[in-house]
Amino acid sequence: MASQKHGQKKSDMKPLGHKHDDHEYIVARQERYIKAWESGTPEEIMEFMDPLELNYSNQGMQKEGLSHSDVKDLFAKNRTHLYDLDLKTETLHGHKHFTAWEWTVTCKAGIGPNGEALKKEEATPTMMKGCTLMWWNDNDKIIRNHEYAQAKEF
Repeated sequence: MASQKHGQKKSDMKPLGHKHDDHEYIVARQERYIKAWESGTPEEIMEFMDPLELNYSNQGMQKEGLSHSDVKDLFAKNRTHLYDLDLKTETLHGHKHFTAWEWTVTCKAGIGPNGEALKKEEATPTMMKGCTLMWWNDNDKIIRNHEYAQAKEF
C-alpha cells in the first residue's frame, strides 16, 4: 500500500522479523478492512464482524465484551462523525486466524465535549496511535477484537 493521502506515505505492511506464510493473505485482508473504515460507512466495517460470535473491546472507549449489535450501534454513533479519516499501518503481524495491527489514525473528531455532533468545519483535528488484536474465523470474520489506543499531539 504505497498510496499518498494527507501527505503521509502508507505503510507497505512489510513484516518485521519472521515472515509467516500467511503474510500476503493478512495484508490483503487488512487493506480491505482499512478501506471499509475509510469509507465512512459503518455497514462496510460490520461486514468484517461475525454476527454470532463477535466479542469486541475498545479499552480507550472503556467498552468491553460488546456484541455484534452493540458494535453496530457504537460505529453508527461514532464513525459517521469522524471526518477525513486516514489510517496508516505501522506494523501488521500474525496469521489467518490472529493479527496484531499497530496503527496511526488522523481525522477531525466531530463530536463535541458534551457528545453533540459537530460540523466538519467545527471538528477538531485528532491523532491516535493504537494496537488492535484481532481473532478471525475461517470465513474472515472477526470473532474477538481488543483495541488499545492513545491520543497524541497533532
